[in-house]
Amino acid sequence: MPLFEFYKDFTSGQFAGDEYFRQSVLRPDETLESFWADYLEAYPEKAETLARARQLVEAKAYHKYVIRPLGVEEKASLKGDIFDRLGLKEEESGMEFSKRRFPVRPVAMRWMAAAILIVLVAAVWLLKGTSVVRGDKTALLTERTGANEMKTILLPDSSVVVLNANSLLEYSADLMVAGNREVRLEGNAFFSVKKDVRLRKFVVHARTLSVTVLGTELNVDARSKAAEVTLVSGRVKVSVDGNESTPMYLLPGNKVTLDTLQKTLIPSAVNTLLYSAWTDGKWNFRHTSLEEIGDLIGEYYGIAVTFKNKKNKRLCINAVIAVGSLQKLIPVLEQTLHIQMTLLENRLIIE
Repeated sequence: MPLFEFYKDFTSGQFAGDEYFRQSVLRPDETLESFWADYLEAYPEKAETLARARQLVEAKAYHKYVIRPLGVEEKASLKGDIFDRLGLKEEESGMEFSKRRFPVRPVAMRWMAAAILIVLVAAVWLLKGTSVVRGDKTALLTERTGANEMKTILLPDSSVVVLNANSLLEYSADLMVAGNREVRLEGNAFFSVKKDVRLRKFVVHARTLSVTVLGTELNVDARSKAAEVTLVSGRVKVSVDGNESTPMYLLPGNKVTLDTLQKTLIPSAVNTLLYSAWTDGKWNFRHTSLEEIGDLIGEYYGIAVTFKNKKNKRLCINAVIAVGSLQKLIPVLEQTLHIQMTLLENRLIIE
């Protein structure tokens, strides 16, 4: 693939300065997207390099200028220049771009797929669920999800956020250069925070909680006022706005829940798989009590769960269950645990 070989050893900085790549980030079209999709199939190890280059291009576009789209003749000229530097004629390249938009990846490859998707279709921010709010100094980017929708977001600092249904994430376009990396969450999200060489803090603001990390994996649920933080790996500090003098430090396997009346944090030990496996579209239950499952259903689907028979809270289950509609989940639990459940609007009654 001679044409691809021209870009084989490019660094993120070289990609960011390449007009052909810049156009694919800021003014993508089918030809550009197909070229870079095929390039990544040939060199999948370059996905992270392209993702970083995309961040450089966008940061410059936000703060200095908006790149104008190339015309047909200009694109042809750029392509011809590449062939000239390779000493090739176009008909000798052996290159034929595919017509698909971008390759489909299985769930197990979601991180690679997320990077590829963001590199190839940066414009989707403006088309599907992302808005840009420009202030006096910088732009605020907002990611939203609807009902039964999840979205994987690669932040400018290479941290990855899996945004759950009916949630919102807001962050600054200059996250790469800001003093601290700060984001605001409404709803539920799983964060995989990239360690920063400058040791800048990463702060998640979720309702009245502030969660400070350096590099870790955690689940933050801010659907209700009683916001929760569950730590999967690393170490975080959780503080309550207006009560910063009594922060709580979490270790993996710990969860804290906000007591909304006392404005204090209540710690507990949990099975972290309950709070991270949903990012793979499933729940991984290992000797999990129905009481825990009820709490999880209440958090995930935003409904109230009540037990008529308190003894049923102690029932346990070992299963891997897909995260889907509640109407499909209920019969699975009923058949597995031999119980009856009734769903009434925003309330689930467990007999």
